Amino acid sequence: MATILVIDDSAEFKGVVFDYLMMMGHKVVNADNGREGVEMALAAKPDLILMDVMMPDMGGLEALKELSAEEETRHIPVFIITGSAFDTEMGAVFKQEPNCLDFLDKTISLSALNKKILAAVESRGGRP
Repeated sequence: MATILVIDDSAEFKGVVFDYLMMMGHKVVNADNGREGVEMALAAKPDLILMDVMMPDMGGLEALKELSAEEETRHIPVFIITGSAFDTEMGAVFKQEPNCLDFLDKTISLSALNKKILAAVESRGGRP
């Protein structure tokens, strides 16, 4: 299965997603903020990143731009997943970055999230 990096400052969200994705056979790595997430992406080379928008130290948009700028991470697909007021205009801003595949609400079901992850990894030539 895929290696997934979850970048989010909510321990509760990371815990739920970690447990579910591990149960589905994925390897899951966590980071608490955008800066740590960029460093973790460089080190772990995940197949896909799930990233929150509003985090301390470095937010999601800034982290996404750094990931896009780095040769080693620009190919990693990113799903922005937020619990903030879901704003389609904000989603359009994130989707301007080439590695941002989707802008999702945290209320998405875990099974639907897993299906999106599998489809994204498979379309990029990974082995789900």
